[in-house]
Amino acid sequence: MSEQRSSFLHIGDIVSLYAEGSVNGFISTLGLVDDRCVVQPDAGDLANPPKKFRDCLFKVCPMNRYSAQKQFWKAKQGKQGNNNSQGDLFKKLQHAAELEQKQNESENKKLLGDVVKYSNVMQLLHIKSNKYLTVNKRLPALLEKNAMRVSLDPAGNEGSWFCIQPFWKLRSEGDNVVVGDKVVLMPVNAGQPLHASNIELLDNPGCKEVNAVNCNTSWKVTLFMKFSDYKEDVLKGGDVVRLFHAEQEKFLTGDEYKKQQHVFLRTTLRQSATSATSSKALWEIEVVHYDPCRGGAGQWNSLFRFKHLATGNYLAAEVNPEFKDNSESKGELVE
Repeated sequence: MSEQRSSFLHIGDIVSLYAEGSVNGFISTLGLVDDRCVVQPDAGDLANPPKKFRDCLFKVCPMNRYSAQKQFWKAKQGKQGNNNSQGDLFKKLQHAAELEQKQNESENKKLLGDVVKYSNVMQLLHIKSNKYLTVNKRLPALLEKNAMRVSLDPAGNEGSWFCIQPFWKLRSEGDNVVVGDKVVLMPVNAGQPLHASNIELLDNPGCKEVNAVNCNTSWKVTLFMKFSDYKEDVLKGGDVVRLFHAEQEKFLTGDEYKKQQHVFLRTTLRQSATSATSSKALWEIEVVHYDPCRGGAGQWNSLFRFKHLATGNYLAAEVNPEFKDNSESKGELVE
């Protein structure tokens, strides 16, 4: 039964969404500052995921409430324009908004691990930026003017609610969502499905705009990590680490020397070696899996890859043609 359950989509699962239609590719972002969402067909597919696959990962979250926060945001905007705003009312709205946030957090913990069913409303939290995928029905898309704008929002709002619907008729409302299903992501308030446009961004060639408009784009839900693997204190795929040599008190660093990339233990002039903060000493963990789009928690018998965050190159050993082994003795089994 546990194996059967594992093929269903759960609240708290980390997934990637692969667009299939006139444009094929993973929904991703353009970095931490840019809130636009894009599909980059040339970056990779299901068999060969993009190099920056962390940009494509979203956490499946339950529907948050926003009514009190919405009132507080409105009051805050009004206060900026009018300094004589009622202080007591403002404080009450702020308290209600904070209380609502805490209720959302406790509700999220309660629902963690619940199976997602078709017609359920959920939110998608972008892992790398910690922002919600959001549709703004009041603003047109930046390029496709007949569509609605899709972006990432730090707090989320009612535009971050998506109803998950089946693309094929063989699934119906109330059925469990199976990992690998083709789905339609319908914004609750906008009423126009999430769409991978054919229109290319002018400032990012090869990237197609993601917006919301009546279309036939389906999204394939691909599991990256189960909710049960996603724990703070466990080493898992997507984690960024530094490798510290305890005896030498140096970090393993990748840098260019004579127009070639080299890996070495970097000496730091800081008072405490552990306080060194070079981005060239950052490595992203990849847990090797039979499915290239899959990650997960690392086990003692797992195979790992270390990807250098600054260059995207992998840590590897190469044969030194100049090395000569002078030892004549062959390997022996020792009791």
